[in-house]
Amino acid sequence: ERSDDRTVLLDNGCLCCELRGDLQELLVDVMMRRRRGDLPGFDRVFIETSGLAEPGPIAQTLYSDRPLARDYRLACVVTLVDAIGAQGRAAAADIAQHQVVAADLVVISKADRSDDEGVRQAQAWVRQLNPFARCITVAHGMVDVGLFAGDAQDASHSRFITHGGTSTHSHADHPLDITSFTMQFDNPVSRVAFQVFVDVLTRMVGEKLLRVKGIVHFDDAQRPLLIQGVRHIFEIPSELPRAAPALSESMLVFITRGIDREHIEALWLALNGLH
Repeated sequence: ERSDDRTVLLDNGCLCCELRGDLQELLVDVMMRRRRGDLPGFDRVFIETSGLAEPGPIAQTLYSDRPLARDYRLACVVTLVDAIGAQGRAAAADIAQHQVVAADLVVISKADRSDDEGVRQAQAWVRQLNPFARCITVAHGMVDVGLFAGDAQDASHSRFITHGGTSTHSHADHPLDITSFTMQFDNPVSRVAFQVFVDVLTRMVGEKLLRVKGIVHFDDAQRPLLIQGVRHIFEIPSELPRAAPALSESMLVFITRGIDREHIEALWLALNGLH
């Protein structure tokens, strides 16, 4: 019957870069109003950015803000790819690639307006950049809302585990020197050594860590923990749901720009040799 929404004017700014503080303030305000009874209960908050926004900084905000982490967690990043928009992707290549790299789910739209070759090219482009994301194709804008009705983060866990972390993509496959690879550990991982590894890695090459996601068995935890990071910021590890499929070994997926797998593995081995 009425709307009591708060409108935030972004004056010469962008939600994804300049006004992250406004996003934090708004999310805290919404939760406080919910607790006072000024707003009805809700299960999810959807943040829709512009077509030229980078999702990484928004994810960093949710990862790094401890007050927000008490009430919110990032379920998934969804990126829309236009099946007939190859020229648009080329015109804004850098941001388009960052949007796909950050995605857990990629929706290829306008299949009804594209021929089969255009759809295949869009799918191949997505797989080259982010082989670990789920990719679906839709026509006439008809997206199954069931994709968002369940626990999107748990679904992302299942997808990640089922995928098995395998990737054969090399630097040559990706535009702008973007590459993806996995690291696997058969034995439980030292939490101390892992934290030092992350600290050193983010200090040295944080800007080149476009996306890091994994499941790690720590030597002091009963259940595996989910690891997520974007550039310099990593989320506080969270326990996997008990219903998640089992994974015997630890696994980390890296999507990076200009970093060789050998260098990251060498850092890990060096730090574990000191531990």
